[in-house]
Amino acid sequence: MPRLSANHSNMRIYRPGSFQTGSYRTVVSKPVKKSHKLRTFTVAMFLLVMLIGVIFSLKTSGKTLSYHNLTNSLNSFGTSPLTKPVPIPINQCAGNTQAKNIMVILSLQHIWVCSYSQPIYNSAVITGYTGNPADVTPTGVYQVYTKEVNLHLTGNDGVTSWDDPVSYWMPFLFNQYGAYGFHDATWRTPNQFGHIDTSSPNASHGCVESPLATAKFLYSWVLVGTTVTIKAN
Repeated sequence: MPRLSANHSNMRIYRPGSFQTGSYRTVVSKPVKKSHKLRTFTVAMFLLVMLIGVIFSLKTSGKTLSYHNLTNSLNSFGTSPLTKPVPIPINQCAGNTQAKNIMVILSLQHIWVCSYSQPIYNSAVITGYTGNPADVTPTGVYQVYTKEVNLHLTGNDGVTSWDDPVSYWMPFLFNQYGAYGFHDATWRTPNQFGHIDTSSPNASHGCVESPLATAKFLYSWVLVGTTVTIKAN
């Protein structure tokens, strides 16, 4: 509202389109200027030019405009941040009719913990080396036959021997080569899980090796008799 000076204390301000009566002065409203719209348009164009300049600068300097850089550029102009899509893993539990089933897909180096058709947990793992028959993780349907904690897994595959301390051990198969099961592998680095090909000698000796957190979850979830389904693909 306009401010009134001392010598105009009796002045009444009317809205545009109203009329004046009595001793009050008539206040003539001024036409609305388009300067506000013009300023808004000018600012918007300036911001657009600045954004184009940022993109051009990144491209001409030999850099790739990454999601992170683009998000920061937009945020600097007051634009809402972008939402980065999160990949959704394939549901290997679809079609499962059992209350408890651990699906192991060798080609993906990944396991899915299934309750009927719903995946309740999944994790990257390391499975057996295909270059030695004793080290191949065998495909098929098996059952966990015991659960143990804090022990050493020892063995010999005819090429090497091992003595590995593990916190959780859940075997599901015993054949002419020995026992195969799920266990943690704390001697592995986190980025190895899911990224060691079965054709590499650095794969496991046939067991399904997992991060410690995964082995801990499996131990708390599986029962003796829980089904284990191992597929190549």
